This record gives sequence, structure tokens and C-alpha cells, in this order.
Amino acid sequence: MKAKPVTSMGSMSDSDHRLVEFRRLNVVGKAVFLAGSAFKTLGAMATFAVGTAGVVWREAERALRDELDDGIEDAKVIDEDLP
Repeated sequence: MKAKPVTSMGSMSDSDHRLVEFRRLNVVGKAVFLAGSAFKTLGAMATFAVGTAGVVWREAERALRDELDDGIEDAKVIDEDLP
């Protein structure tokens, strides 16, 4: 039989979607797999936190600008009935 020539391993996007059986990895492979999973999870959490903080920041700035607007009056208590 003739051996097949070695070709490139493929692009990064091809290797990102490769199915990996965790039980078949050696100790170093398992450590790299777990570390990669942890970093991916932490990255997603950081992205969510930054996005949420941005929304809160924009809403706070909008509320501050609305408060500083002279056209908006303060709230007035119309009726205060205590039970």
C-alpha cells in the first residue's frame, strides 16, 4: 500500500468543531481541555458582565440627563392616605 502524503491539518475553524472524546485523552490533554473550557466559560461570563454594565451605565446617564432637564418637574404627592 502506498502511504498518503501528509497535508495541512486544516484551518483553525476546522479544528474548533472537532469532536473530542474526553475519556480518550491523556492527563495533559484532559488538563488542556478543562483549562480551555474554563477560559471559554469565564470569557462568556466576562462578556455578559461588561454588556450588562454598559446597559446600566447608559440607563444611569439617561436618568441623570432627564433629571437635569428643566422641562421635567419633580413628582408631587397628590393624595396620601394612610390606612
